[in-house]
Amino acid sequence: MTARLTPRPRFALAFLAVAGCAAEASLPVAPPAPSPATEVSTVTAVSQPWPRTLTLTGSLIANRDALVAADAAGKVIATHVERGSVVKKGAPLVSLDRRSAALAQEQAEAQAEIAKAQLALAKTECARTERLFAEGAINQAEYDRARTECEAARLRAASAGAQARLAGKSLGDAVVRAPFSGMVVEKFVTEGEYVRPDSRVIRLVEMNTLRLELAVPEAALAQVTASQDVHFQVAAFPAQTFSGRIRYVGSAVRQASRDLIVEALVDNAHGPLRPGMFATANVVLGERAHVVLPEAAVREGRNDESDRVFVVKNGLVEERLVHVSGRNGDRIALASGLSAGEAVVANAQGELHDGQAVTLRTP
Repeated sequence: MTARLTPRPRFALAFLAVAGCAAEASLPVAPPAPSPATEVSTVTAVSQPWPRTLTLTGSLIANRDALVAADAAGKVIATHVERGSVVKKGAPLVSLDRRSAALAQEQAEAQAEIAKAQLALAKTECARTERLFAEGAINQAEYDRARTECEAARLRAASAGAQARLAGKSLGDAVVRAPFSGMVVEKFVTEGEYVRPDSRVIRLVEMNTLRLELAVPEAALAQVTASQDVHFQVAAFPAQTFSGRIRYVGSAVRQASRDLIVEALVDNAHGPLRPGMFATANVVLGERAHVVLPEAAVREGRNDESDRVFVVKNGLVEERLVHVSGRNGDRIALASGLSAGEAVVANAQGELHDGQAVTLRTP
């Protein structure tokens, strides 16, 4: 009797699967394709003289700030300016009722004319007395009395003339005028109010020239002198840099803060700056060579990160941490981290990383 063979399909399938996996594992695996090199433009770091500066803080103040007062008494009949008005020297600010002053001037001028007439008569009498005394017709006492009266008439005429001029000044003082060109900051009176000779009517500040008041720490006093240039910025115009020159240096260190006040004169002819603005200033102490790059070639660090640049060497990117020491327009000075002559990626804002392959873009 012949024996029957029973098929074992599950064992056979398992054997085939294992054999297939072994065959696949024995096949060579192709390495991943290299990433294509990124095309970049580069700039060459250069060494240039760069201003050496001392950073200070301070405030802008008016070069001239006046509480303009009336020189005459009277009722205000007109105000010619408002807060913010820009006026020239001599421009009318406030007008007072001038009727009383006009009448007083007329009276004083009349008295002056009377005194002139009396002086003319006294001079004629004096001349006659001189002749009589020379002829012996009058004695010494009569002669002296006539001379005294002649001198008194001259003094009365001078006094009357001065009173007339004073009355004319009082009439002119009925119009309060700007003592210098500037901007009206405050107006203290209005129509109908009565003012006295010492009453303040307008606050006027000079705007064409301002002073930048800076506090210099005691340790830095030897570095700051008159005539040094100052460059500063204010929060109202963050994209602009303004300039001035130190004109006044304080004579004594303030005991409480241990600093010295210096003032720089600032040309403000176009008027964007205002007294009271806070400023961050750099006093130019001299020049020193720095490595300089365009602003776009430096990636600024955010939060606590450092600034960095991307140097190109042998077709690869080398990321460098740098220390920025100053800015001037679209140029940045570096104090460390980069040497002159090195090629740097021109636009550091793209997707770049250390070791990345790059090719130079053809101009």
